[in-house]
Amino acid sequence: MHRGALRIGKGGFSKGLVACAALFLSACGDDEPTLPGGPGGGEEGALYLVHSAVETNGSRMNYFTLVDSLDEPKTLDYSKSLELPGRPRLYAAKGVGFFAIGAGESPTITRYEVKDGALTPGASISFQNLGVKRMGAQAVHFVSATKAYYKDDAQGQIIVWNPAEMAVEKTLALPAEFTKAGYVTGLSQWATREGEAFFAVGWSTSTYDTVLPGSVLVRIDTATDALSWSSDERCRDLTKTGRQGDTLYFFSGVINGLGYAVKGAQDAGQQDCFLRIPAGQQTFDTGFVGSVASALGENKVGTIIALTENGTAWLQVADTTITPSAPGTTYSEWYSKGWSWWQVPLATLSAPSRVDSAPGAYSGFTLTSGSSFFVSQSAATYSTSTLMDLSSGTPKPSISFPGFVLDVARIR
Repeated sequence: MHRGALRIGKGGFSKGLVACAALFLSACGDDEPTLPGGPGGGEEGALYLVHSAVETNGSRMNYFTLVDSLDEPKTLDYSKSLELPGRPRLYAAKGVGFFAIGAGESPTITRYEVKDGALTPGASISFQNLGVKRMGAQAVHFVSATKAYYKDDAQGQIIVWNPAEMAVEKTLALPAEFTKAGYVTGLSQWATREGEAFFAVGWSTSTYDTVLPGSVLVRIDTATDALSWSSDERCRDLTKTGRQGDTLYFFSGVINGLGYAVKGAQDAGQQDCFLRIPAGQQTFDTGFVGSVASALGENKVGTIIALTENGTAWLQVADTTITPSAPGTTYSEWYSKGWSWWQVPLATLSAPSRVDSAPGAYSGFTLTSGSSFFVSQSAATYSTSTLMDLSSGTPKPSISFPGFVLDVARIR
């Protein structure tokens, strides 16, 4: 295990860590958040903010839409939405009373409030002088009302900033050796517990059809901001995270599945793979490695998207009799069809069951709201999507919209 030196002050960053545009160029739903709370402008009743997008000929328009309920089926009215081009991001924090939008065309985060039923911008913070080029999905972890981390893959740094004052406090440099020449470096979702935050580092080709073996686990002591890291060669493309009690899990991603299905075992990917950090430990458990491959059987390639409190792992599974997997298959073809939602107990990884719905495009989006658990079901080419409530065992449609969902936050 290596100990990282802190780099403090504006502009303190190292070169390297190429931007990871893989998750994903065509809309997989970049997050699977538990709904956070936030300011409500003094109004009564629940209020949600839905971030969805429509992509046409490589151009993306984003829609931030206020919704008062997720319980009843409805179609979003984009005429009342905040429209932003590019790749903006929604950042929110449970219990902090904060939600903000990272701009789609500049490295700026703007805090918002809801006034008279509309989104009203407030204070902003810019990371431009720190070398940030664009805002990343799943990039922010809120430690408290006055402290947050922003992981910047492109510059190889963690930016420590104050959400209350919208001010940068310092930066933490990641090791230059995390960069691998000719490959895109990607950072996983955050995995957190009291006093510490983790993410994994992995590498893919710029065409997002191959991932290199191995990963690096990065840990931050959230009290001191001290960095440490350790390497592990057992799994690759660790992208999604989950938590059971104080045990943290890291799951391999959909690009790993593409590499495995199209290019063969160990060449460009491997069977799905996950690792864990047990309670009280700071590195991956050397005696544990998991996979759902044997439970799914032939002609199935799965990736775990989310882990719910009851220990259920939710998967997107490609049926390779439908999903393109011939030599030369691209990531956009791989995502296009034949994907279904499945569930399996993480403790046993046995007897997986498929959600009763027609196969569609890949979706990496899930959402927990109270006792309800939602997934996104997308049509081919992401022309339309619907949030489906799976809590009762029978899929129940919630909101529908053109395009695909990227995030949902409860802001009141």
